[in-house]
Amino acid sequence: MESLPPPLEQKREAVARSLGRPVYVRGVRTPDSELRGRLRVEPGRVVIEYQVAEAGYFWHVPVIEELLDRAAAGEQSVELRAPSTGDGEGRPER
Repeated sequence: MESLPPPLEQKREAVARSLGRPVYVRGVRTPDSELRGRLRVEPGRVVIEYQVAEAGYFWHVPVIEELLDRAAAGEQSVELRAPSTGDGEGRPER
């Protein structure tokens, strides 16, 4: 499991407690350059993955935060993708 900044680790632990199952966060490398992160709720665990091919220091923190919020809200499967419209508005796909 990835080492997260302390506030994000506390949020991960809180979501795990509220859902009653462990929440795993891990970086993944994928050729899908538009993928920013994804959430999967599986029997016995929650998996949050984020794209590590992105440049930038801690760019992934807001992605992980959003996916934790969505897991806490009861969403089961989410992919966050880069904006493809050129208008700066990313549209999550479900």
